[in-house]
Amino acid sequence: MLPLLIGIVASGFIYTTEDLHWMFKWFTMIIALIYITFVFVNIFGSGFTPNLAVMPMIFSVAISLLVGLFFLNSRWSYLFFAAILFLAPIIETTRMGIAAISAIIIFHFANQNIKSKLVFGGLGLLIFLIVFDSESFQKKTFYSGTGKISDITLDYYDNPDIRSTGRISLKKALEPGLKAEPIWGNGPRADNAYLTKITKRRGGEAHNDYLSVRYNYGYVGLAILLFGFVSSFFSLYRLSKQHRESHYIWLISTSSLTLYISFLMFMFTDNILKYTIYFPNYFFAMIGIVYSLRKNEDIGCDTSLQ
Repeated sequence: MLPLLIGIVASGFIYTTEDLHWMFKWFTMIIALIYITFVFVNIFGSGFTPNLAVMPMIFSVAISLLVGLFFLNSRWSYLFFAAILFLAPIIETTRMGIAAISAIIIFHFANQNIKSKLVFGGLGLLIFLIVFDSESFQKKTFYSGTGKISDITLDYYDNPDIRSTGRISLKKALEPGLKAEPIWGNGPRADNAYLTKITKRRGGEAHNDYLSVRYNYGYVGLAILLFGFVSSFFSLYRLSKQHRESHYIWLISTSSLTLYISFLMFMFTDNILKYTIYFPNYFFAMIGIVYSLRKNEDIGCDTSLQ
């Protein structure tokens, strides 16, 4: 519930230009600190390593904003910094991180030009294909060491050659509970308690939020969750279309709309609903800020980008 509460609180403030710049500055400093730590560990091979799963999550928030700024201002420096951040999941071969950030580049909602959409779509696809054919990605993804795009399926659990990092075993462990309570589920955090018990590890997780929600709240809970995402997406989409000239609203709303894509992708292989400090808190805060800017624009607040 924390990200939702943060979004509600964020929507209750009135933001000046200075406030928005201050928040972006501090967010940039957080991203820079994480990246510097990542570089230090890779060069010297010691010290704290930023978690491989969550680092691309928080970087995807920054990349969506940077790509949005590029489409607003046409400054190539924004794309340069986005590319620098994109190198982290590529170097660490974080597969869903690579795919989710590629999707941001390809589908960003601030890109309104058809020719530009084709160029960036091709660029994002090219990057993904180059990474996919790399030796490190192939070895991490396929037990055989090599594979093709056609070998990748949405239901990766059914492909015996896909290296799922234990996710297949976790799904099999949850299958009895999924079958026993398919409609209403087994109760809040039942998956965590069960997996912790059978794996003898602290904080057992399914590493698939769709699976976790189904186990805990059944198909009813999953349907309600997805309905909430879809309805909020279309609400934000309508708002962004109505406020194209309000640059701050346009930037944050289109960047947030794009992050819905990466959010749903990360849910498929990770526990992003629970990793609140790495993605959802920022994501819902951005949505709350958009609605605050929209509300206060009606009373004459300046929301043009400076």
